Amino acid sequence: METPSLPLLELRASPRLVTVLLVVHGAALVLPGLLPLPAFAQACAALAILASAAWSIRRHALRLGAGAVRALRFEDRERVQLRLGDGRWRSGRVAGSSTVGPRWCVLNIEHAPRGCSHVVLAADALDADELRRLRVWLRLGPAPEADDTG
Repeated sequence: METPSLPLLELRASPRLVTVLLVVHGAALVLPGLLPLPAFAQACAALAILASAAWSIRRHALRLGAGAVRALRFEDRERVQLRLGDGRWRSGRVAGSSTVGPRWCVLNIEHAPRGCSHVVLAADALDADELRRLRVWLRLGPAPEADDTG
């Protein structure tokens, strides 16, 4: 019997994720004004929130920059390789803290020795069929082979 496989998933920019990140960061911009802080501290907090918005949208929603995840290649339901914006491949393992839903997937990928990448996939980052296959793969795909360390 042939081992099932998932084709290479090329991730697209996500207008839906851009919108969510703008709304969340916009709401966060209100908070410094509500706190009893000096104007300078409020301005610094607002600048930090704007910088976070720019970085998050660029890296996670638009998938721009050397460290942005541009493609996923799964070996089994836990082991995955990520193609970054600069063309490098990085191997990792899908952490149990990852979340898979009907319109969103948040994959937390653990790397050796102690790194972690986060891949946020809105429904518009993949074709509907690719997203469906990914969700099924993460739940029911082939289990990783047992390590023979003994």
